Amino acid sequence: MKQNKDSVVFLIDCHKSMHDKNPHNGEGHPSNLEQVLKACLSFMKTKIITSDNDKIGIVLYGCRDANNALSFPNVNVMQKLDSPDAAAIKGLERKIATFSQDFGHARDGT
Repeated sequence: MKQNKDSVVFLIDCHKSMHDKNPHNGEGHPSNLEQVLKACLSFMKTKIITSDNDKIGIVLYGCRDANNALSFPNVNVMQKLDSPDAAAIKGLERKIATFSQDFGHARDGT
């Protein structure tokens, strides 16, 4: 029996407006960016349990610094495409807490 394997890459907008608190997000008013990162985290946790052969990657655009193989400005490969594991989940949990300070957003016009 052939086993199917999924590869999912989250492409996340990190422009300034995504960092702002959003009153439509409910209690505590987290930013849209925080909501998206928490959704990525939830997805990773689900994949570890249901399909540990699948791969997940996270790419940010509109962030302050660049970190990618092609040197595209304001694009950061936060997590390379790989199978989710406990270390990746813990790493993402830590990054969510300090995301705005660590990755920031691009200046207007970029």
